[in-house]
Amino acid sequence: MNDFFPSPPHPRSACRQPARAVLQRSARMARLAVIAFASIIAACGKLHHDTAATQVVAKVNKGEITVHQLNAALAQVPNISPESVKTASGPVLERLIDQELLVQKAKEAKLDRSPQVVQAVEAAKRAVLASAYLQQIAANVPKPSDHDIHDFYLEHPEYFNARRVYTYRSIAVHAPPAEVQNIQQQLIATKDVDAVLNYLRANKLSFVVNVVSKTTEQLPMEVVPRFKALKDGDATIFPSDGGMELIQLISSSAEPVDEAQGKPFIEKFLLDQRRNERVASEIKSLRGEATIQYVGELKAPPASAANPKPSANDVRSSIAAGLK
Repeated sequence: MNDFFPSPPHPRSACRQPARAVLQRSARMARLAVIAFASIIAACGKLHHDTAATQVVAKVNKGEITVHQLNAALAQVPNISPESVKTASGPVLERLIDQELLVQKAKEAKLDRSPQVVQAVEAAKRAVLASAYLQQIAANVPKPSDHDIHDFYLEHPEYFNARRVYTYRSIAVHAPPAEVQNIQQQLIATKDVDAVLNYLRANKLSFVVNVVSKTTEQLPMEVVPRFKALKDGDATIFPSDGGMELIQLISSSAEPVDEAQGKPFIEKFLLDQRRNERVASEIKSLRGEATIQYVGELKAPPASAANPKPSANDVRSSIAAGLK
């Protein structure tokens, strides 16, 4: 896919608001940190297994792997369902056994005393604690009401009752700015996409042709009005990094989403948005109450850079992730 019309983002990475970035970044760090933290601490001999025999799932030399460790590792498996837990447990346990063997050898080599390992333990602990606090304050946010959901539905018809799907031919061209102008002139003069393709071939310009289908919310907000204005067969050009993209509309059709269909997503979107705002508010409050002094060459960023305003495409991206 070309640069100008990126593929819809993954549902868990859709919204680019500052608070969500903090929450997601901390969550990712914590997921990695939990495993690293447990392994490193075990290597340092600071974990004491005072558990019943039924809680031990494997014994590795003088070490043990408990059901709690197995459950924690299973929690890191993406998209695991309750039905697949039993099947996934075997391979996960084998990885934990491998990990335990490596931990034991690391301890024999006294790597637990390495400054890098000690620093990693502290970094893991900080990440886990910070993430736990963020999750705690985000969990206390109230769910949106039916009235809130209805208002959102009415305020964004382009994503719901007026939603459309566009199928178009995308011609991504790699060309310098001067050539982009020439191509634009060719399209204006001929109004013929095939003639433009002949021009590209004759001038040995690199291009890629694809047929793409996207719904309204999957398009950048600023181009939606231009897509709405296109009739079947019409073409238009959008500049892109290193060239341009020529779009020829093949067809468009209504693909509405009624309020009942959209309600689960709207509820999740509004709840996530409130959680992000709650996290951002908490961080702002903590910074306001704290004494922070920058030492050395690094300076405090401008307020606008530290707290950028979410754009309209932030909402669009999140909606695209929910409805795709």
